[in-house]
Amino acid sequence: MVVRKHPRFHASFSGSVIHQQRSHTIHRSLDLSRKGCRVQSTVQAFAGMKVDLQLYLPNSQTPLLIQNAIVRWAGSQGIGIEFPVLTSLYQQQLEGTIQELEATVARGPQPSPVGIRR
Repeated sequence: MVVRKHPRFHASFSGSVIHQQRSHTIHRSLDLSRKGCRVQSTVQAFAGMKVDLQLYLPNSQTPLLIQNAIVRWAGSQGIGIEFPVLTSLYQQQLEGTIQELEATVARGPQPSPVGIRR
C-alpha cells in the first residue's frame, strides 16, 4: 500500500502538457493533489521527463502555470506528474482549489432532488 503525504482528489480540469516547446492537450484529468496530478494526454511521457503544465482549474480565471514538473510514471492509467515548488501566486491558486475539493469531500454525496408527488 502506498502512503501519500498529500491526498488526491478527483478533479475535472483542462489544460496542456508542454514538452520540448510542443503543447499536448490534456484529454482527461483524473486527480489533483497539492504536489501533483494524474492526467491523460497524447504526449509520449516517460518517468523522469520534465514538462511544463498549463492547467485551467475550476473556479479560476487564470491558468495555473507549472514549470519543470516531473513525470513520475506513465502507463495505461494515465500520467502521474509531480509539481515542483510553485511561486506563491500559483501556490495560492492551487491551494484554493484543493480547499474547495476538500470541502466537497467533507460534505459527502448530496442527495438527489426528490420529485413532489400529488
